[in-house]
Amino acid sequence: MSKSKLALGKGMSALLSNSSTASNLTMKDTLKESPKLNEGPTMVPIEKIKASKDQPRKIFKDKELLELSNSIKEIGLIQPISVYQEDKNFIIIAGERRYRASKLAGLKHIPVIIKKATKKETLVMAIVENVQRSDLNCVEEALAYYQLMNEFSLTQEEVAKKIGKERSTIANFLRILKLPREVVKQLQKEELSFGHAKVLAALKDDEFIKRIARMAIDQSMSVRELEKTIKINKKSKPTAKNKFFDDQLDAIKQKLEARTGYHFDLKTKNNGSGTITIKFSNEAEFNDIFDYLAK
Repeated sequence: MSKSKLALGKGMSALLSNSSTASNLTMKDTLKESPKLNEGPTMVPIEKIKASKDQPRKIFKDKELLELSNSIKEIGLIQPISVYQEDKNFIIIAGERRYRASKLAGLKHIPVIIKKATKKETLVMAIVENVQRSDLNCVEEALAYYQLMNEFSLTQEEVAKKIGKERSTIANFLRILKLPREVVKQLQKEELSFGHAKVLAALKDDEFIKRIARMAIDQSMSVRELEKTIKINKKSKPTAKNKFFDDQLDAIKQKLEARTGYHFDLKTKNNGSGTITIKFSNEAEFNDIFDYLAK
């Protein structure tokens, strides 16, 4: 998921100043005074800037905000935030953390780049910047992809192209939204990683998932340790109907899901027959699966 971070905006001369007042004056001298679309940074009164309800990032850690706020007090806000104009206000596309920290630092004006974009474009820009800056936890990222698919009837393939990721990666993010609510909350708190989530999402029994997730947190398990724990705990369950084949089902299932990004359910009978089921959560995902199989 590594991508180069966004380049710093104008106002680098502010780094040479020792006070927030001096740095803000320096930035103001170099920025344009009248708001114009896509013509570089513009100073805007902070009270005219509003957060967007479609902001992918939902959790802002107090400690990180305070650290950024202290930095802004010292050198000013170096990188402008991206906004679009709505009546007399400016709605944030990307940069809400910087906006919040600037308010905390007591800034009256901050630099913005004003963009003209559709709702879909603003949502894509917000997701891309947050993903590139690694600002989203895996649940926030998954919800952002789901919002794109749900609101604009996009397939996983279309979302992947817009975001610049593999389709299977998008599918793996969406799968974690099907985990039990208790586990989703643990992921939001970053008690578990995306790697843990992918392993847990391959399991079927919600109670088993919740128990194993709690064990992983309590024992600070790595992803590999979690996989081993799941195998050990599964051995205590009743033996499979077709032991020779069923012993391989988990490995086959995981390989299929890793390769395609879709959620599979494999079942066998004593006579060696069985079924392979591919699950989907909405019409867009069904269309995506259909196109994939039709190829």
